[in-house]
Amino acid sequence: MRIADMTWQEYDDEIGRRIVVLPIGSIDGHGPHLPLSADTIISDHLARQLEERLDVLVLPPLTYGLATDPAASGGRFPGVTNVRAATFTNLVLDVLRASYRHGARRFVLLDSHKVNLGALREAAELFADTAPQARIMAVTWWDVVTEESRNAIAAETGVARHDDHHAAMVETSLVMHAAPHLVREELLADDEIPRRARYFVLPVPQDLRTKTGVVYRAAAASPAIGARLMTEIVTNLVAAVARELGESPQEVLP
Repeated sequence: MRIADMTWQEYDDEIGRRIVVLPIGSIDGHGPHLPLSADTIISDHLARQLEERLDVLVLPPLTYGLATDPAASGGRFPGVTNVRAATFTNLVLDVLRASYRHGARRFVLLDSHKVNLGALREAAELFADTAPQARIMAVTWWDVVTEESRNAIAAETGVARHDDHHAAMVETSLVMHAAPHLVREELLADDEIPRRARYFVLPVPQDLRTKTGVVYRAAAASPAIGARLMTEIVTNLVAAVARELGESPQEVLP
């Protein structure tokens, strides 16, 4: 059930017995082929899959996140809209506290933007300190993809995992599956930078930035890869939420 579509009376009847899911993404540059909302699209799609299989209430997605890594030219592209870590933490915390005050006791923070994780963890810990009856789970889609699957896809496509990060093959494939009408397939392309580094420098040197935000190989993406991965992600995510938050998955017909 989507909280935004409910009346307050309907919400009041359901909030105490259901798991509350907060999909989290970003408005971030994902190359020339994916929309700014790519992270949010993935999180919201996964929330819909949980909605079909578990007794959950889905909050409206949190669409603003932290600036992405310098290699992906975080914050440089037009349209990219980031918030500070403190703003993000406080917003998540306020949403959790409001839901708890209304009667919710089980929560899933479902994130698809890696850079959010530190601030998200802080929000969860601050919330847990003041909500003794709450149980909270923070999870990303890559937490529930097996190493075997990632390695198999890398071997089949020839795209090494260290070349498959932001807006690259796997992420693009997931959006191709979740929202194919928003993918500009004719613009799919790889990107590269003259120099790679694990650390970052400010101001960010030009030779440490991609030109498009793709890090680094997107051209091998396909809807088939997206469907294959999404099936595994949904299966493992449902099982993890059910295990950690005490819920029995519902049978869903294909």
